[in-house]
Amino acid sequence: MMSKMDDIFKKVLNDRDIFWVKKEIFNETEWNELRNAKGNYDEFARIVDSKIKSLENEMNRVSNGNGEDFKESVKLCKGLKSTLKESPNILNQMFDVLKSFGVVKPNLPNMDDYGKVIERYGLSTVEQFFLDKIKRENNQHRKKALVRVLEYVKELYNSNQSALEIAYFVRKLDSLTILWEVKNE
Repeated sequence: MMSKMDDIFKKVLNDRDIFWVKKEIFNETEWNELRNAKGNYDEFARIVDSKIKSLENEMNRVSNGNGEDFKESVKLCKGLKSTLKESPNILNQMFDVLKSFGVVKPNLPNMDDYGKVIERYGLSTVEQFFLDKIKRENNQHRKKALVRVLEYVKELYNSNQSALEIAYFVRKLDSLTILWEVKNE
């Protein structure tokens, strides 16, 4: 059985209001197919190589200035192949928590101040702090992400998680993109 913190971790990583997918590489179906092939390196490599070729063909066809996303996608695919052999436990974790795979960008501000407030004050003050920050935020995507984070924070508080654990989790939210950034070749 998954702990509440693990459950929220998984929800946050797959929340598109918090982590915007700039370029989806493997949709949910393709990601499941890749997950099933992880026991067979040749099949796994074939699927990833096919995706790389597809991305390169698409990049050559499309010239609307988003070539960086394609280059990053190809780099991530190459990293997936090397991760299967060199760091299979990391790859297993990715398959366990991610529903799909792509180039992502967090819609969050620096979360250190939010963590400090959670660490030092009770839920009502934390909620007021979040609501004040949400009200002042001009970026609609960031505003929506902060609303989602507040909901997850409340859920963690209601499950009697330690304020220190919640604070640490919130502080590190914007750095969770590292999970998508597998080994680079």
